[in-house]
Amino acid sequence: MLRRGGSLGVGAVAAAGSTALAGCATRRSDDDAEGGGTNGPPLIAHRGFAAEHPENTVAAVEAATAVVDRIELDVRRCGTGELVVFHDATLGRVTDATGRVDRTSADRLAELSVEGSGEPVPTLARALDAVPADAWVLLDLKERGVAADAVAAGAARDHDLAVTADDPAVIEAAAAADPTVPTVYGVRESVPARLLRPVIPGGRGGVTVPEWAYPPQDVAGMIETASESGCAAVSPRYELCLRTDIVSRAADAGLRVFPWTVTLDREYEAVAAAGVDAVVSDISPAGRGT
Repeated sequence: MLRRGGSLGVGAVAAAGSTALAGCATRRSDDDAEGGGTNGPPLIAHRGFAAEHPENTVAAVEAATAVVDRIELDVRRCGTGELVVFHDATLGRVTDATGRVDRTSADRLAELSVEGSGEPVPTLARALDAVPADAWVLLDLKERGVAADAVAAGAARDHDLAVTADDPAVIEAAAAADPTVPTVYGVRESVPARLLRPVIPGGRGGVTVPEWAYPPQDVAGMIETASESGCAAVSPRYELCLRTDIVSRAADAGLRVFPWTVTLDREYEAVAAAGVDAVVSDISPAGRGT
């Protein structure tokens, strides 16, 4: 079952120079009614449980943190210089506007409706203000040039903070801005493997392929980059945890593993069995499917 809490203890990581992921300590160990009495990897609410709430909005933050105490939010810079909580470089997927975020003012973004909800695109400051003080926030930095300001905004509040990016240069900038803030390296499969997603475990239709058919992945390179960047964790597309040895390699390197993006019980159970430390999910415990 997907978990509200769980055990994600904190300690100094191995000699690779990674920072201890202090912000991801368990704060609530009580099992909810769906916890089944057995702790598993805790959930990180991806964009505020994006399958259930208008993603990356204040409403999503408030709803998700009422259920879990770990949340992930995307960060980029808008046209007037403010940091805003938004995933895409362009507006069209989740609003009825067009154009680029980095060419749109914060005032204009505040007038838009995310997914027809009436919820505007929030500034990072507004979204962070909605996060409870006892929660842990993972900021996904979507572009270069935002790391120092994002780290400063997060560190100025009472909740615990970590940052993630799929660009080592962004991770380096975040570490330079504040070496005490843990960093997480985000990775995904190679392009050929992405094309096979519909036929791998947990993919569309539930059809599986033999392991030899899964394209080789540079897992060693992923772990090396994370370690050399001083990361405390690696955040892989969840299929990598099922089809490669990234979990064991990460453990050997002293890195925690936070797979993304899980939406079903069978996906959660599979990555939990693989030994991951937390699970980035679009779905809350109450909203999951099989």
